[in-house]
Formats: sequence, structure tokens, C-alpha cells
Amino acid sequence: MEEHDLKSDDSEVASPKDVAGFEEFDIGDSVEKGPLHIAAVYFQPVDMEPEGNSLAKADADAHIEADITATQEGAEMLGYGKDEFVPGLGVKAIIQKEGSDVVQEVAFMPMNASDGPHYGSNVKFEEGLGTYKVKFVISAPGNEYLLHVDKETGVNGKFWTTPIETEWLFDWEGPKW
Repeated sequence: MEEHDLKSDDSEVASPKDVAGFEEFDIGDSVEKGPLHIAAVYFQPVDMEPEGNSLAKADADAHIEADITATQEGAEMLGYGKDEFVPGLGVKAIIQKEGSDVVQEVAFMPMNASDGPHYGSNVKFEEGLGTYKVKFVISAPGNEYLLHVDKETGVNGKFWTTPIETEWLFDWEGPKW
């Protein structure tokens, strides 16, 4: 097996997405809402640790990720690095097949993978193949994530108080892997 150096000649380190060993599929176009850039992707179900915090790989149809990074507004107002992962959020997905009354609510856990940090979960599309509405509901960090507010080190903004929501229509056609 050939060794690969993750550094290029100009000493830049490869992005985690450049070395990931899987293919992500978009659920829809990414969106910007306030301080957040939100992308929804899926791929094959995965094993995770510790066990019990997500649906087991064997019982799932896919792994859905909410890739949430800071917009320019998020960088300026809340002190996040532009285009960098935003930690400490409460994220859930609400999944519903068109024409059905069945609604799945899935808590997304913060996690890390070879392509970097994200929020996500393994999911089962309980009503089989078809068109689903996938909605992300994103709550600001709670009282356990603080913002500096003093003159010298403080940020200019405050966290949002109403959850940020975004949704897509998505055709689940079964595994592509």
C-alpha cells in the first residue's frame, strides 16, 4: 500500500472531506439562515460510539448529517470562525413522508467523523421509498455555552431565541452505496 502525505508541497494540510472514504448525497441545497450555513446530506448507516445514542447501523436505512457552520454574520456577531463548525447546538430532524400522518422526530447528536464535526443520526425511513419532508430545527446553545460580553473580549451579538428551521423535500430512493 502506498503512503500518502496529507501535506502538499506548500505545507497546506488536506481538508478532512478530501480524505473521507465515502460519498455524501445532498438532501437539498444548503441554506444560510442568520448566523448559520446549513447543509443536509446522507450516506450509508454507520457504527458509532458510545452505542445506544443512535439507531444501530443494522436497523437504519441511512445516516443523515446536519453540517452546520458559521456564516459571516455568525463570525462577526458571535465570534465563530467563518465556515467553521458551530458547537453546542440543539439539533433535531423532523421527517415525514408526503401524504402520511406519521412524523418521525430524530435527535441529532454532535459527533466527529473522518470528514470533521457535524450533527447527525442513523435513521430508518419508516414508510419506505418515496418523497419525504426533512426539517431541521436548530436551537441555540443553552446556559452551558457562554458568550463573553465585556468590552475587551466580548462578542457583538446574542444567541437567537426562536429555533432556526429549514426544510427540504427529498426523494428517498433507497441506498446508493
